[in-house]
Amino acid sequence: MAAPSETFLDAAEVAIRLRVSRSTVYNLVASGRMPAHRMGGGKIRPRGLRIRESAVTAYLNGSLVAPAEAVA
Repeated sequence: MAAPSETFLDAAEVAIRLRVSRSTVYNLVASGRMPAHRMGGGKIRPRGLRIRESAVTAYLNGSLVAPAEAVA
């Protein structure tokens, strides 16, 4: 369960922080690589998607690569 003071971000805010498109954020959520909460519905995409700030941090920490892997 999230801490009561934890911040939730929408897809646009996550996209800005990760410097990717909103579509990429939706794809990360759909693939299960970034957990999210759906606060509303939509025919194509859930419009009320909320992602914990800690989930964004965990995703970034999990995507770290070693210096040798970065140049390959």
